[in-house]
Amino acid sequence: MRINEITELERELLSALKEEYSFYQSLYILIDRQRDIIKFEKDEKLLDLFTEIERCHVRLKQSEEKIVFMREKNTKLFPLAATAPEVRKVVTSIITLIRKNMNIVKENEEYLRERHDRVRSELDSLQNSSKIMKYLRETPQTAQFVDSKN
Repeated sequence: MRINEITELERELLSALKEEYSFYQSLYILIDRQRDIIKFEKDEKLLDLFTEIERCHVRLKQSEEKIVFMREKNTKLFPLAATAPEVRKVVTSIITLIRKNMNIVKENEEYLRERHDRVRSELDSLQNSSKIMKYLRETPQTAQFVDSKN
């Protein structure tokens, strides 16, 4: 009876983990697409991607809760089912995908930080040129002499 329970929990865990693996693959594609949009400055599509990623955050919490529920429901059998080779293989694949996702996110953050700094410096230079233009406008208008030669 105990072996059947462990096998059933293992199948249930495998099913949940394979679903999570599929989700992380989709997340990787989404974040990779975000990187392309950021790099090629297609800002009009960026908001849609951020919305999709926000939905993914909600989905991540749900998957965590699902696994925690399975563990709490079967406190004694869960460690045995979790050590099954097939389960460990899927978990390792998920960990690899998470690392890849994190690397792309770091790359995106770095690129956006550089872009933000560039925009900030351009705004500062525009502000300085605005001050110069204001200064030039404040100088009294004097007669300008034009040379008669072309």
